[in-house]
Amino acid sequence: MPIYEFRCTRCGHIQEILTTGSQGQLSIVCEQCRGEEMERVLSRVSYVMGRSASSGADSPRVTTKSCSPGNSCTTLELPGHSR
Repeated sequence: MPIYEFRCTRCGHIQEILTTGSQGQLSIVCEQCRGEEMERVLSRVSYVMGRSASSGADSPRVTTKSCSPGNSCTTLELPGHSR
């Protein structure tokens, strides 16, 4: 069962929705403002297997920030090719 994140285009609130393949058409409503105009957002990975002993450029970096009142969003930057 995949978990998807959606952002309300009206108030900006981000919420997670657990879905199953048997649900068919799913109506999503914002938990904050009850708006029905939601857009799916790309989720970032928050899991790392193993960890380097050094904290140099080859190590993953975790950044946490407030994304809405009472909620925090965590970003994981993995080493590798950058644009």
